[in-house]
Amino acid sequence: MFTKWSKKEVLTFIICFAVFFALVLATQLPGFASPLYWAMFPALSAFVAAGPLTCVMNMKRGFGSAAAIPLLWFVLYRCLGELGMPLMWVWMFAVMVIAEIVRACIGYDKKISIRTAVPIVSLVPFGNLIPMYFTKQAFLARALEEMDPEYVAGLDRYGTIWMFLIVLALAIVLSIISERISEKILKM
Repeated sequence: MFTKWSKKEVLTFIICFAVFFALVLATQLPGFASPLYWAMFPALSAFVAAGPLTCVMNMKRGFGSAAAIPLLWFVLYRCLGELGMPLMWVWMFAVMVIAEIVRACIGYDKKISIRTAVPIVSLVPFGNLIPMYFTKQAFLARALEEMDPEYVAGLDRYGTIWMFLIVLALAIVLSIISERISEKILKM
């Protein structure tokens, strides 16, 4: 990642980031319509995130290529006042570090390293909801400040470990499918 970027690579990265940001945001926005949708959005988010992540990892095959887009996304969201709970940060940074380690261990020039790292790093936006499963009372208290009590009660119903495991498995499967579609589009 620390090699000099061409103008084309910079433009590609900017486009990939913009697509990542817009699509992840688009999966989050309908969440206010239903607590069930909000609990499930990380699966859709992982699906749409995999494409731009695959593109960047294929373009730049060194250290940092797995975490570049999610890290920039995290910084932008923090500047917008989102991601206010430390457990969200821990999840996001842990996922980015794990993806980078996996990619380095497998080898940057191997397609399998992209196929393995993309489903991992696609889980970064899931960090928005991690407190709902592991520090539920604090999450629900913050949610009550912004949302209707009936909606928060719905979040309480879906904030179970079983729902976490279902959404996690679904997010991984959908990101794998999206990564393979992206490979075909990019002719990797």
